[in-house]
Amino acid sequence: MPRVPRWSGLARAGLASSFLLYNGLFMDSTKHPIEGIGLAASAGTHYAAEAAAEVYAAGGNAADAAVAAAAAVSVTEPLMSSIGGGGFALVKVPDGSDGTCGGAELIDYYDCMPGKGLPSSAFGAGGSPTTMILKYGAGVRSIVGAASCAVPGSLRGWEMLLRRHGRFTLRETLMPAVRLARDGFRLCKTSGMWFEVAEEVLRLTDEMKKNFYTGDRVYRTGEELRFPELADTLEAVGGEGADLYYRGELARRISEYILRKGGIITLEDLATYEAVLREPLSFGYEERTVYTNGPPSAGGPTLAQMMRVISGYDLPNLPDEDYGKVLAGAMKYALEDRDRAYTELSENASVAERLTGEEHVRAQRARIFGSPHTSHLSCVDETGLAISITASMGYGSGIVIPGTGIPMGNTLGEPELNPKGFHSLTPGERLISSMSPTILSSSDGDLVSLGSPGASRIPTAILQTLVNVVDLGLALKAAVNAPRIHAEGDLFAYEAGAKKPDLSGYGRTLTYDEPNMFFGGVNAVRRTREGTFEAAADPRRSGGVAFA
Repeated sequence: MPRVPRWSGLARAGLASSFLLYNGLFMDSTKHPIEGIGLAASAGTHYAAEAAAEVYAAGGNAADAAVAAAAAVSVTEPLMSSIGGGGFALVKVPDGSDGTCGGAELIDYYDCMPGKGLPSSAFGAGGSPTTMILKYGAGVRSIVGAASCAVPGSLRGWEMLLRRHGRFTLRETLMPAVRLARDGFRLCKTSGMWFEVAEEVLRLTDEMKKNFYTGDRVYRTGEELRFPELADTLEAVGGEGADLYYRGELARRISEYILRKGGIITLEDLATYEAVLREPLSFGYEERTVYTNGPPSAGGPTLAQMMRVISGYDLPNLPDEDYGKVLAGAMKYALEDRDRAYTELSENASVAERLTGEEHVRAQRARIFGSPHTSHLSCVDETGLAISITASMGYGSGIVIPGTGIPMGNTLGEPELNPKGFHSLTPGERLISSMSPTILSSSDGDLVSLGSPGASRIPTAILQTLVNVVDLGLALKAAVNAPRIHAEGDLFAYEAGAKKPDLSGYGRTLTYDEPNMFFGGVNAVRRTREGTFEAAADPRRSGGVAFA
């Protein structure tokens, strides 16, 4: 029988009957189950994990909790996701009482190319788009400003997820995010670092600076932020639905401001945007089924290619150097294929089929032995409903829509998402993405929901976490915390303690003495075959987990 929503005063003020965990600081729940636990949540900030637990404790399920967490992340990790951005939600439906598999589905609410109804002269930002170098690593070149803003899909995606799988309304799931935006929260370590990295972008416009600067500097880790205009916007959308954003007054504000600032988002772009229901990519691995983001996205197929390659080896019994060589080779060659092959969205399905096929996988094995800006959250409940959401707004465009508090993404300005060039897509066409929300399922009821931010490190972080769980038998927290490697092109990067190959074949190496956000930020939850729960937030970023 469905649980009755109970929005008590306690729930409105914070958590009702839930257990909060920060950065995984909690006993191993597979060994110490807690009576009454029905949900595990892991998200990019502890505020988002709290929001998921709050909504579940009030009578929701994993889908309601996931939307609440996604909205809270858009407030408390404001450079990682936004209602001015988009993403993907992977859903594993509970198995039937008769033993039938519930299957899975993918809700694609990623950004798409704007410009419907505009003349060709409107595209290309007059040949001089605004480019900035972000102070991250060796420097990240990013196109910003209104011309970098794509058509966002977050609210359409959340509505579809709730309509298909939730118990609550959009208004009810947005309540924690509204409260956080209005009453305030303290800036987490990861966001504080990114504020510093992107300080030039954050002062690109007066409206952006008003929201993200205090005096003559950006907000710093631990300082309190409030977004009252965003709170009003979220409250209004909760009351009137996503149509307010795509067809109503908010649509008019967004389009008019973007066009005035040299961008190309039209009212037609917003009015015609729809979330798309897709069949996820699925494949077998060690008597389990892995579901992930399939074509036209490139991230899931890249993960599948890597896992198909490593499945031919007895990983637990390999010497450390060979273990490192297998994983590094699978990463390196799959990422080469991703950069070269996934350029035409209409062809990505056939490309994925070829690159994950046995012939290509065997060739990759023969080669091995010689023959910043995304957020992820995961939720699973006692019924077996599992949700894996990865969302992004690029590196941020430097644009906040006046009077709304909505920060817009710059996904049109990220070269890796636009391999054919700036403004080269057809209006309405989806951008290519590496985002790979993933769920691992076994016939005995074991469920793992996970994903990661990190651009090209998304599939490699997920790969290693899955290997740690499945092949090495680690508990979820240990699997997420374990040292990682990343191989791409002539680069090999690794954390202290990681198993690595002979490095003489790499032109560049990066060594990290401690876990580093370069290697992603996996947020994962698990419902074990015994019905107990695990949750882990990656120590490489400042996430949190919660049980309810």
